Amino acid sequence: MLRIDLLGTATLRMSGRMTEGCRKETETLLGSYLAPPNLFVDLTDVTYIDRAGEETLRWLGHFGARFKADNAYALHICERLHLSMAEPNISSEQPSYV
Repeated sequence: MLRIDLLGTATLRMSGRMTEGCRKETETLLGSYLAPPNLFVDLTDVTYIDRAGEETLRWLGHFGARFKADNAYALHICERLHLSMAEPNISSEQPSYV
């Protein structure tokens, strides 16, 4: 099960398993936007990502999202997908952008 929290206007905190249907859930949460500018996606609490989850991450990355992954699994997925990583000192509660 995937849990997505929208923090502020441009931060998504994802927790759990990113599987089939996660893109639709993400699109629904973001509303009519393709993705807000300067989107920050925290993957620290993600435990599993399948092909559908990878496609969701690529989709978010296509719109310029930056990712935070504090665990080896999520970090490996982000690196393999060549996703843009946020600076290590960025907090998921109050992201700051350069």
